[in-house]
Amino acid sequence: MTNNRKHIALFVGQADESYQSRFITGFLKNAFALDMDVCVFSMYHKYQNTAIREKGESNIFTLMRPELFDGAVVLADTIQTAGAAEELDEWLHKNFHKPVLMIESKSKYFPSVYSDCRESIESLINHLVKVHGARDIAFLCGKQWHEHSQQRLRAVESALKKHGLSLPEDRIIYGDFWYLSGELCADRLLAGGRKLPDAVLCANDCMAIGLCQAFEERGISVPKDIAVVSYDSTIEGHTSPKPVTSAFIPAEELGEYSAGYMADRFAGRETPLFYAPPKLFMGESCGCIHEDIPKISVRRGEWGTVISQEGFDSVNNTMADDLISQTDLSGFAGTVYSYAFQLGAENFHLCLGDLWRYMGKSNDVHYGNDGYPDKMIYAVRFNKSFKDGIAGLDVTFDSCKLLPDLFEEREKPRAVFFTPVFSENACFGYAAVEYGNKARSYDDVYRKWIMLVAKGLEALRRYLEANRIQEQLNNLKSSKFAAINAAYENLDSEEKADYQLVTQILDNNLFTYKFQPIVSTKDGSVFSYEALMRSDTERNLPPLTIVRYADMQHRLVDIERSTFMNVLKIVENNLDKLGKAKIFINSIPGIMLEDDDLEIVKGYLEKLSDSVVVELTEEAELCDEDLERLKDILQRRNIKIAVDDYGSGYSNINNLLRYMPNFVKIDRALISDIQIKPQKQHFVKEIINFCHDNDILALAEGVETSDELRVAIILGADLIQGFYTGKPSSEFIGEINENVRKEIAAYHSEFVAGDNVQRYIAGKTNRVSLSALTKESISEIVVGKGAMIYKDITFYGTPGAKSNLHISIENGYKGRITLENITLTNSGKCPAVEVGENSDVTLVLSGDNILMNSGIIVPKTSKLTIEGDGNMVIVLNSPEFFGIGNLPDQATGELIFAQSGTIEIKGHGSTGVCIGGGDGGKVRMFSGQYILSTNGSRTVGIGSLSGDANVLIDSSNIIIDFNSQEGAAIGSVTGSSKISISKCAFKLRGDGSEMVGLGSLRGETAQVSVDISSLNMDIGGISLTGIGALRGTTRCEIFSTIVKFTLSGVDSLAVGGYSDDTFIRMNRCDAKWDIRNNLDTDCFADEENFRIINGSGRFIVNGKEIIRKNSID
Repeated sequence: MTNNRKHIALFVGQADESYQSRFITGFLKNAFALDMDVCVFSMYHKYQNTAIREKGESNIFTLMRPELFDGAVVLADTIQTAGAAEELDEWLHKNFHKPVLMIESKSKYFPSVYSDCRESIESLINHLVKVHGARDIAFLCGKQWHEHSQQRLRAVESALKKHGLSLPEDRIIYGDFWYLSGELCADRLLAGGRKLPDAVLCANDCMAIGLCQAFEERGISVPKDIAVVSYDSTIEGHTSPKPVTSAFIPAEELGEYSAGYMADRFAGRETPLFYAPPKLFMGESCGCIHEDIPKISVRRGEWGTVISQEGFDSVNNTMADDLISQTDLSGFAGTVYSYAFQLGAENFHLCLGDLWRYMGKSNDVHYGNDGYPDKMIYAVRFNKSFKDGIAGLDVTFDSCKLLPDLFEEREKPRAVFFTPVFSENACFGYAAVEYGNKARSYDDVYRKWIMLVAKGLEALRRYLEANRIQEQLNNLKSSKFAAINAAYENLDSEEKADYQLVTQILDNNLFTYKFQPIVSTKDGSVFSYEALMRSDTERNLPPLTIVRYADMQHRLVDIERSTFMNVLKIVENNLDKLGKAKIFINSIPGIMLEDDDLEIVKGYLEKLSDSVVVELTEEAELCDEDLERLKDILQRRNIKIAVDDYGSGYSNINNLLRYMPNFVKIDRALISDIQIKPQKQHFVKEIINFCHDNDILALAEGVETSDELRVAIILGADLIQGFYTGKPSSEFIGEINENVRKEIAAYHSEFVAGDNVQRYIAGKTNRVSLSALTKESISEIVVGKGAMIYKDITFYGTPGAKSNLHISIENGYKGRITLENITLTNSGKCPAVEVGENSDVTLVLSGDNILMNSGIIVPKTSKLTIEGDGNMVIVLNSPEFFGIGNLPDQATGELIFAQSGTIEIKGHGSTGVCIGGGDGGKVRMFSGQYILSTNGSRTVGIGSLSGDANVLIDSSNIIIDFNSQEGAAIGSVTGSSKISISKCAFKLRGDGSEMVGLGSLRGETAQVSVDISSLNMDIGGISLTGIGALRGTTRCEIFSTIVKFTLSGVDSLAVGGYSDDTFIRMNRCDAKWDIRNNLDTDCFADEENFRIINGSGRFIVNGKEIIRKNSID
């Protein structure tokens, strides 16, 4: 939308229904022609079955901002929610003082326009009377009070009168414009054995269809026994068993007229009255049999089918399942984005109230259907090109803008449909959909699709709210240190006995301790022990019982004092037995020792700092002041901190950052059955990754089975604690069970070797969600294995979502693989995409794709073709890197680039190639833009390191930033080069010791051909040349090309090498270069071998121009 372009708001109910859809099509067609923007605010239904839902749907009308629009059009008759049209009429009168037009409905304040039904109904009556001889004609009308019913009734009476016929009262049956009215009409006409009329004219197709069905069920044949016609003409009527003869309502024509009317109001012009000539659909329900009855085409407009393209109505559509399975709002947004392609729209937007980001975190998170919040989350932005997408909670905007880019300048007018996203009395936000320059409304697929999104949001809200409540209940039930306010008098006799026994334990320090080993995941050796409190009494009490009654007596501080004093003494007396192992001591949060006791404990801690870890529960959050005081005491004495039960209670990253512990103990609830719970695996892996990123050791506690042990190690845990590895003991065990140690060593070897790969075999569906695979802990996708249902596959991601996996293509695979907005964050141990031997793969880029840490391998026996209009960025950081091609010591297969987007490769390491292979291979580029950068010791932009380079570049734009001690921007380091460039723009900036722009550094020959291009090089180094073989034979032909070089280096040349075996021909070129060197020449070719034909040149060496002969052919 531009500042000069007019903006119109259109209000409608059920925009995908036949009449509304045709009106909108006509309106947009003319609005686009008149260069006007349109925003359509639509309910999903004309009316709902409950007041709450009616309010949720009509709430979309409150989104309209008067200051943004120049005019408004209201299809008031389609807004049948009680009072909604009247409220809108009043609101517009009060707040919108600009042109407003009402369609097919009266207004107290604004002009209206109607389609005139008289001529159409007269044509139908004429046909029944003149062609079929009908004399007794009944009329199935709409609601008696409805304005349209009255208009059509008057038209029927007038048409009959012209034939000398009348319409008796008993031949007028009032319905409600819906199918069931047909049954009512049939019963009325048949009541008392009355004679049927010759024909029935219905006020719309819905009632006509209902009437024909009712007649058939009662043994009456249409049209044999009675004729039926209709004023309305819909696809349903056309495709009925007997196509319904009907008159078209000129909805599309009225839409075109209305857009023109608004343009006239803006320009101050008068608009003539609306008129559209009658148009009939001649079916068979009247008794006619026509060979030329229009047939409804069942041909698709495109070859793709709903099933082949996994559309919304496909049997393979798993959108509902995927939405329902989401456990957070960000993931939900990503899932919505991944299915937005099903809409067939140019653009789709999902905007959620900002408050919903706290869904499930507070009971105050709610927004009703009373307008929309001021701040919105731009949760999803999808466009057909898959570029510049958004999926997440990071972007917000003010709802007064409707969409952030709504008023950005654009060349062509724009139509945007706004619809509500709600569930019952919860307003989540709104959605917007666009169809580019197509004049059309949204369809039933969009309506069903977006309502499914709303249901998914409600399911997520309920899930998160249930989890929040359950978590609160769990904390109340299981908290180690929850305050207990029960009165002693309320305890039963057994509880009172326990209470009294706890008093004795506290009074007499009747504690003993058991020590559970904590073992290393590398070899199963004992890393430390946790001191577990027990009662030293004849009747043992569980630790939580002791804590409970100590809390009731306000004596938790006695437990804290006894624990530290007792355990620290045990540590001091057993240092020889402990060796390097540490003791984890549990501390009760918020309980501080008295000064005298604290000084004693501080003394112990100073002596035993290498042997003690203080364990804080993360379940009861300390205030900042208490936490800083505790950390100061411990850090001053070099005491390490562990956070216990992470993943329960108040667990969150911010809280963890406050503690910044040395160890994190992952709560046993997350470890239990983790081998069969992918969501737990994903969450635990994220915790471990965070720990490792912040130099924290991750400890999995509560490990009770071999399967749990294996998964914990495979996920990267550093330490293990649990009954499976070692039960609590009164003594310090030196080592755990030998068999368990062997298990741990085996699992660790599996982890190191990467044998723990979870594979997904592609081919069951032609669209694969990387987000879904990531949730299932998949680390490798295999393409081409076994009997594939689909050989051509699309892998799609969501903007900002990273997937730590790689794609492996089996030997002999031939097919197309589309990458659509994916980000692969591979560890670098294996390629992001690995093509198998003897394969022919077409890689289609769609949207913005990113490969981190590794690239695409194509073996010598295979071919890779890259197509599509998307982009790809490959970021490489490793000693030996490759972008697209093969490893630095391997030859690549044939590489063909035919995409229209941009490929950007950033190579950082010692040795590597951005595009090509280390030992040669063919590279063919026929389109696209390439931005390559290298930083290393021995690198190549396009070509080969040690093998011969065979490079053809046509109709491409190439930018290379080259920083390497030795290398070739395009060509080979030690092999020969054959380079052909045509219709290209090539720009090189380089810096290093020894390098060549186009050609070979140490190869025997360089054959370079350039035609109709531009070459721009700025290189600095020691030994270098712009074009040629620096230490070999050069053959260079340049035609119709602009050449501009700036080179500096002790032994630098513009073209050719240090040998005089150099041949240069420039035909119709404009060549300029400025060389700084110690050679006092720009080329060692003999004069007769450096030919300039029909061109111009200015060649500067060390500030002096070299004059060369220009031949004219």
